Amino acid sequence: MKKFLLFAICFLLFLPATARSDENDGSRDLVISDAVGDTADMEEMERKNEMAQDRVEFGLTINGTYYPIPIALEQLIRNGWTISDHTPYFEYPLAGEGYYEARMNLSLSKDGGGIRAGGSIIRLLEKDGVLLEVTIANQADSEGDAQYQKIEYGVVDSILVFYDEKHTSIKLNDKELSSLTQEILQEDYPADDGWIHCPTNYRNHPEFGVSTEYSIEKSLDNCERIIYVYFDLNDTAFKISVRNQTHLD
Repeated sequence: MKKFLLFAICFLLFLPATARSDENDGSRDLVISDAVGDTADMEEMERKNEMAQDRVEFGLTINGTYYPIPIALEQLIRNGWTISDHTPYFEYPLAGEGYYEARMNLSLSKDGGGIRAGGSIIRLLEKDGVLLEVTIANQADSEGDAQYQKIEYGVVDSILVFYDEKHTSIKLNDKELSSLTQEILQEDYPADDGWIHCPTNYRNHPEFGVSTEYSIEKSLDNCERIIYVYFDLNDTAFKISVRNQTHLD
């Protein structure tokens, strides 16, 4: 009888311990499963965040109006912009006359009304006395589409602008151009995200009126995205060029 009682007590003591062990094993499995799920969710969030950064929208706000880049030339024409007869000059004196001679009409059709597939031209756009220097591109596939595209069907993939009596406000990322510093540009376009920063010093040529040409560049799917910020001899930003070759949907 004593042996039976001793056996029963041992059995009862052993059973809860086994049940607890099973419960603990189940809890451990659940925790491991949750951890795997959390890791997958974090990786997915990081991937989406990287995609968002890679597709960061380019644009400038000029005199209170925002201009995304790229943008269809037709849209600008509907908003009152026209192609000016003036010769582009915004990159003088750094680029020189030869630059414009080569780039203005290099991809233009003989009749002057079209742009070669994959090519671009440089023009000034004008509205109410305000001038913008732009690059108008034919983003069509040079192999599969028509050889030329009418200029008005082109895409503005870059804008160059500077302060004058007509351009009283120019903003990048909602920050006034004149307030930008090289440190701010490094924070807004971090090297960890793939942005390449390259300042060019022109202080040995004060006749240019430029102390630094500061470029920020990143390429995605072979599409160039680049910003040039020009600082005057007092290190104040006064001119900016934004280029985005991403294909316009």
